[in-house]
Amino acid sequence: MNLDVVSHYIQVFGYIVILIILFCGIVGIPAPEESFLVLLGIFVSKHQLHLTKSMLYAFGGVFLGMMVAYVIGYYVGTPFLYKYGKYIGFSKPRMQKAEKQFNKYGIWAIFFGFYIPGIRQLSPYFAGISRYPIGMYTLVSFIGGAVWTVVFILIGYYVGDKFEVMYIGIGIGALVVIYLIWKSIRRSKQQKQREIEQTKE
Repeated sequence: MNLDVVSHYIQVFGYIVILIILFCGIVGIPAPEESFLVLLGIFVSKHQLHLTKSMLYAFGGVFLGMMVAYVIGYYVGTPFLYKYGKYIGFSKPRMQKAEKQFNKYGIWAIFFGFYIPGIRQLSPYFAGISRYPIGMYTLVSFIGGAVWTVVFILIGYYVGDKFEVMYIGIGIGALVVIYLIWKSIRRSKQQKQREIEQTKE
């Protein structure tokens, strides 16, 4: 995404462009969300954008996208998504993988899914399809979305044009954290299963 093009659209149409781009990325319409957030941080560091406004509009787009995707999943269900998802880049294998991840990890797939392209876009739909409690979903989407947007905007703000190296580091760090949490959850489930089996004996 070209800096000059993004800057032009934001200057012409205002901060609402930030909200629209992030909203599109979350619901599945192709948009480079992480790169865009980092670019916003770069703009802020160069005094072309206001930090607070950029964060608020970015978070607004993310949170709105999460809620709309949930509602769509809730009301249209799996058959509709599998039939028409291909038109916005959701291939069947990709959806099956995301559905499996969500069914396995539940709300963790929402929170940490922000850092995994594909999971980030599809988990909200499957949360709605599975009728996941709206209160908990809203809370996790709010917190997870806020952390994700702020982190990547600040990467751009403090690292600037060197964001690619930092982005790789953040990505690796996020994967390590996700793996450790997954191992912890799996270990906990195995322990509970053993306790249940011992009780039956």
